[in-house]
Amino acid sequence: MPSTTAGEAGRAQDTSLSSAAGADGDFSGEPVDERVRTLLSAPIDAAEPRIEKEPSLEAEAPGMVTPQSSPDSPLPPCIQRGTGRAEQPLAFEQGQYQGTDAYLVLLPHATDRAQVDAYVVDASCTEDGGADVGSLLLDGTYPLD
Repeated sequence: MPSTTAGEAGRAQDTSLSSAAGADGDFSGEPVDERVRTLLSAPIDAAEPRIEKEPSLEAEAPGMVTPQSSPDSPLPPCIQRGTGRAEQPLAFEQGQYQGTDAYLVLLPHATDRAQVDAYVVDASCTEDGGADVGSLLLDGTYPLD
């Protein structure tokens, strides 16, 4: 069995994280990195009108996503807790990730203004009134370009 130094292990982990960003699956029918770019480029006013009677997730057509960035559509608290961060999201949307109802949440990167941190959080916590913490399904860092 070959020995691995801590530095080599760290570089291997960094490489796997970087390559994972390109192979993280689809969010509502598009690669996550493309959804991130779409959300970042959508003006806040581009959010689709919401129906106030709060339709169920099942009622939406598969692949249909609704960017939500306006103050009148706050991110559910259990989804925010699922990211492990308290900052106001840059943008978020509800959709599907690997067959699971989920939210894609974009937050500012902690140290690099040229990047954004993206989190995909299982939406099932919203069904019980939001008391639980949403399960983190994916997280990654993407360029802001």
